[in-house]
Amino acid sequence: MGIYYRKIFNSIICFYVSVITTVMIIFFVYYDAYGNNMSTMLRDQSAKAERYAEENKTAEYGRTVFFGDSITECCDLDKYYPEIETYNRGISGDTTKGMLNRVENNVINIRPSTIVYLGGTNDLGHGSSPQTVADNIDKILEKIYTALPKCKVIVQSVYPVNPYKKPPFLNAVKNRKNSDILIVNSLLPDICQKYNAKFLDIHRLLVDSEGNLDKDLTMDGLHINDKGYKIISKTIKQYLNI
Repeated sequence: MGIYYRKIFNSIICFYVSVITTVMIIFFVYYDAYGNNMSTMLRDQSAKAERYAEENKTAEYGRTVFFGDSITECCDLDKYYPEIETYNRGISGDTTKGMLNRVENNVINIRPSTIVYLGGTNDLGHGSSPQTVADNIDKILEKIYTALPKCKVIVQSVYPVNPYKKPPFLNAVKNRKNSDILIVNSLLPDICQKYNAKFLDIHRLLVDSEGNLDKDLTMDGLHINDKGYKIISKTIKQYLNI
């Protein structure tokens, strides 16, 4: 009986060690990919929007605002755009509908001289149609143009995704499809022209020969790594007169 119970005990210990080891591996892989942004990305969206609105009460007018979702929020603006004064108004997981609801008190009310916009991938991830995404971006630009007709607005194309990025448990693509992303991007130039905004095709800088997000530019198939942000910022700077 002693040997039998010892085997059971050892099996239980091995099981828990395996579980703990697996959890630690996953944690360190995530931390290696996202770093300090990991906890930032998990915070409540509405709380972030409220915090931005509160910060805007003392914000300076005439700066450049980066407005978008997690790809914007995780971009270290001081690192990639050290030449200009910026505000980051990205919120992880936000959709174009969410951005439409908060554009006034998160962006417009500090009267920026320039807005760099990126959004739409999360809508597609939730099953919205490309046309719905484009329509919401149209409404966002209409709000900006109505309130700030002299503001320079740069609209980035929706970035490609890579559903084959490994390890699979880190892949954040889910049900996003590059075919839908291409449709959204095909609709944006005309919308931008209507509001005198600049459409910037960042998609073409990030895509590989198969039409996916280049695996060397992403940490999880969706979000951009340092190498990717350097490519993106180099292009955006050309339109910020840096």
